[in-house]
Amino acid sequence: MKTRKLKGFTLVELIVVIAIIGVLAAILVPSMLGYVKKSKVSAMNSNAKSLYDAVATSLVELDSEGNKAAGDKTTPGVYALTAKYAAPATAPAAPAAATGVTAEVAAAPTNASAYIWWKVYNYFNGIKDLTSVGFRVESMACTGAACSDGVYMGTYPKTTTTDNATRVLAVSKDVLTYSTTGTDTDLK
Repeated sequence: MKTRKLKGFTLVELIVVIAIIGVLAAILVPSMLGYVKKSKVSAMNSNAKSLYDAVATSLVELDSEGNKAAGDKTTPGVYALTAKYAAPATAPAAPAAATGVTAEVAAAPTNASAYIWWKVYNYFNGIKDLTSVGFRVESMACTGAACSDGVYMGTYPKTTTTDNATRVLAVSKDVLTYSTTGTDTDLK
């Protein structure tokens, strides 16, 4: 009888291959996690830009209707929701022409601000999927917008980066200031 010698990998060769795969995984996995975080922050910045554009469009529409439903230069209007926006079934009543809404809205929007939120929702209905949103209005123009999905924060026109995303989210009261100025000294 003829004996055949079976050819295959030795135990040493298999261990070397597994070690090489382990080293490559140890190098690649952390860098890939950085890309995931960057893409999520980028997506939130994109949502903040969409919110900014929706607010700007809504303010132009309000102005064409003759409503001054946001702040002026001396009393900027800050609108913020810390819960998901729930769109009303029907449009809220339009505010009076001389109404100024300048108080921060921390809960569901009321009175004239409900009309602004509804207008913004009509231009950016993705707002209902975000955990928190906010925008600042001065002289009937949007000066900054911020939004969060609960984990990542995005801002516009000054955008959040992966370097300051944790600080921005931790101190959300100063996010709108950051979105306007781009300085994160207030966030420390």
